Amino acid sequence: MYKFLVAEDSKVILRDIARLIKEAGYDSFIKTAYDGETALEILKDYEPDIIITDIKMPVIDGLTLIQKAKAMYAGVKCVIISGYADFTFTHEALMLQVDDYVMKPVDAVEFRDILKKLTKEADRHKVQKEEEVLQKIIQEGILVNDRQIPEQYVAALIRVGFFQQYSAPLSKEIVSGIMEQNCAVSAFRIVNTKLNSEKIVIFDLEQISAEQITKQAGLLLAELRKKYTRVNIICSVKLKDIGSLNTQYTRLSNHLGRLVMLDASRVYKDDGNPEERGAYIRQKEEIEVFRKKMERILKNRAVHDYRKEIHKSILYWEEKQYTVVILRKFLQTLLDEIFIAAGGSLGLAEEPGTLADKMLNDCRKYEELEECLQGYADFLSAGKEERNGVSIEIACKLTEYMQTNLYKNLSLQEIADYFEISPSYICRIFKVYYNDTPISYYNRIKIEEARKMLDEYQNMRVKDIAEMLGFSDQYYFSKVFKQQFGVSPLVYKTQVKKDEN
Repeated sequence: MYKFLVAEDSKVILRDIARLIKEAGYDSFIKTAYDGETALEILKDYEPDIIITDIKMPVIDGLTLIQKAKAMYAGVKCVIISGYADFTFTHEALMLQVDDYVMKPVDAVEFRDILKKLTKEADRHKVQKEEEVLQKIIQEGILVNDRQIPEQYVAALIRVGFFQQYSAPLSKEIVSGIMEQNCAVSAFRIVNTKLNSEKIVIFDLEQISAEQITKQAGLLLAELRKKYTRVNIICSVKLKDIGSLNTQYTRLSNHLGRLVMLDASRVYKDDGNPEERGAYIRQKEEIEVFRKKMERILKNRAVHDYRKEIHKSILYWEEKQYTVVILRKFLQTLLDEIFIAAGGSLGLAEEPGTLADKMLNDCRKYEELEECLQGYADFLSAGKEERNGVSIEIACKLTEYMQTNLYKNLSLQEIADYFEISPSYICRIFKVYYNDTPISYYNRIKIEEARKMLDEYQNMRVKDIAEMLGFSDQYYFSKVFKQQFGVSPLVYKTQVKKDEN
């Protein structure tokens, strides 16, 4: 419903304006006043969406009324109607941020166009105010004002990526644009969480059914998958008590984190069922059995057994459809044992948990994860020199050299010539200690530098950043950037700029 206040000292004109509002077909409530003083009294306990006022009125004129109304209700929309075609009045009205200005006699078609524009702006203002209230609840647990907040609702949490540190920001504008194509604006609100890779959508069950919500979530996922590499959504059951949205969001966030899969983007249902304790115990036992097997294999440096066990494990994990949380535990267990076999984690590039996160973030399929883990077979066949830690020192020097030369375009041969070692030896070092090829690692730190530049220098063109970092092909640069952050550099730049605004 739209609330109007019409202030006009001519009863005939006031009656005509009220009639035009009703004929426009909006669900509306109209209050009227024949002078500015009465209108101001009405404003004390009536917050209109739109004020329509004459400029010249007894006691208090229209411009003074608008000025006071804006001070009371910043989002109110105001229209000046006057028979005085005087630039002074028009200029002053514009200075007061009046939303429109029409002359008497009021043209019905022109007036309907103004109402259409202002009701849309009023809708946007309502949405903004409600989303601010909801965001306050989610981020601070504070219910500021519960007016116009749904009594029964479904919360849908959208998350890009697995791990915040490697995830692209999720644009509210993109989510809103997709939703508005398929769903009435009044049926949902989109709210930021504490993470820029997440958004939460609140569906008002008075405006949309549970079946329609499920359909909308599927459509949203399909569209977002065109822009982001990984997206997952979890929908709550029917909820009440909007003041508890903070704890409801926390539950959804934790539950989604335990459900996401390596090779799939899905819409999940938060059915409220507790996790099965028996499954947790079985998985813990499986991880311990896996640890003991890998400990023995690594100790004996049995390359064939290592490759066979990794292949067998990958097939088993895929068959069981283990979630990313569980896969991470297996990976961290394996990497712990590899690092122990390497003589401890001191001096190594990254600790096992961080390396496991990077693997899961970079691998889209189980085949890629297996290829990644099979690379560690090189460690088992490494010579005495590597086992004594010499290659760790070289690995650190190699990465320092790459970091120093971020704005160049080093080739593998140039790096090998500088250190006077063979390219194949460099490749083996990077496979063992960074689980990567030298050039891929070099590109990875270049792309991280590009991300920082996009954050800091938003007016800089993507093409210029690519050239500065030694990428002669902008399309290749965009491809590598998307592989690392899930979106193209242009989309990332647009989203960062919108989030800051």
